[in-house]
Amino acid sequence: MITSLLAFAIRLALLAVMTFCFVVLFEHGPSNYLQNLQADFVRLQALTNTPEPTPTKKSPDSGT
Repeated sequence: MITSLLAFAIRLALLAVMTFCFVVLFEHGPSNYLQNLQADFVRLQALTNTPEPTPTKKSPDSGT
């Protein structure tokens, strides 16, 4: 069972990588493919590495 889950995870990761490569090729064409691949990968990292919002400290109420 572990091996089948591992094989599924590897196939899913391979599908994600190949889909990303195809989308870059489809959007930008074959000229300067490596540069476009790097630029889109940086853009993907920027989208996925968004910082978490910091919780704001609430000040104590000055009421009675």
